[in-house]
Amino acid sequence: MKTDKKNRFYDEMKECLMRLKPEEMEITFARINKQNRKGLHGCTLQLPGAAASPTFYFEDLYEAYVNGTAPEDIAESLIRYAGENNLDTIPGNIAIDDYECVRRNLGLVVIGEEKNREYLEDMIYKKVEDLALIPIIFTNDHHGTGCIKVREGFLKYWGVTADEVMEEAILNAPKIMPPTFRQLNEILCSHDEEDNEDEVFVISNSYYAGGAAVAFYPGFLDCIGKALGKDLFILPSSVNELILVTDSGQDPEVLLQIVKEVNRTQVEPGDVLTDAVYYYGRNGEGFQRLLPSRM
Repeated sequence: MKTDKKNRFYDEMKECLMRLKPEEMEITFARINKQNRKGLHGCTLQLPGAAASPTFYFEDLYEAYVNGTAPEDIAESLIRYAGENNLDTIPGNIAIDDYECVRRNLGLVVIGEEKNREYLEDMIYKKVEDLALIPIIFTNDHHGTGCIKVREGFLKYWGVTADEVMEEAILNAPKIMPPTFRQLNEILCSHDEEDNEDEVFVISNSYYAGGAAVAFYPGFLDCIGKALGKDLFILPSSVNELILVTDSGQDPEVLLQIVKEVNRTQVEPGDVLTDAVYYYGRNGEGFQRLLPSRM
């Protein structure tokens, strides 16, 4: 019955959008795979000359419908938003067909590779353990921050290879999305655990957006490990941050259960990185997945 109600909502939304839209607006409907989410019902509202157009997902709007908002009211809100946020250029005035312009704005994000294989099919990425390191075009202006993931189709316009883009992104990301490193008790404004052997830190970037990728900035984890004088457990808090725990003999299985619990109860589905525990050794072991172990 719940599925029938959702399908009825999707059909009503399509009818309302097509009936209420301005004549010059084009609306397309498609099933879309998003990060960690498959087969979403998406609608894109395109105005003539727009460099970027918003896409909405009916699954995300369904709760408002259940709570009593009419599909017609939801559709009017989407159309009004698209009209008021019509971008003439990519944020930051980035000429997306000019690689010399793009390369100065290349950054990195990371997502789980194993559960996003369909989503990654036409993207450029580098696999690291069970993670996918993705080059992005990072945007930052008065509209806020955002990113465009680099897809294979961009390469023919730019006249470069995927390896060249990945290398540029890895080198450029620390400049435009600088890393941050903070002790967890500093964030919690509590120093009651100062005598605890475990030292817990949070790493991200200065925008707290896609910040888990800072673990792959050249030399970053090595610098932290050497400064602390310890090897590191790495817990994927979300795609936006990682938790570092200095190795003082903890049971990795306990850490894995903490990660799983946090992912189930505190992280939005689209922001979950992986159910795993990683490790960074200072003596050449580098970044590796510790648990679950590979069969």
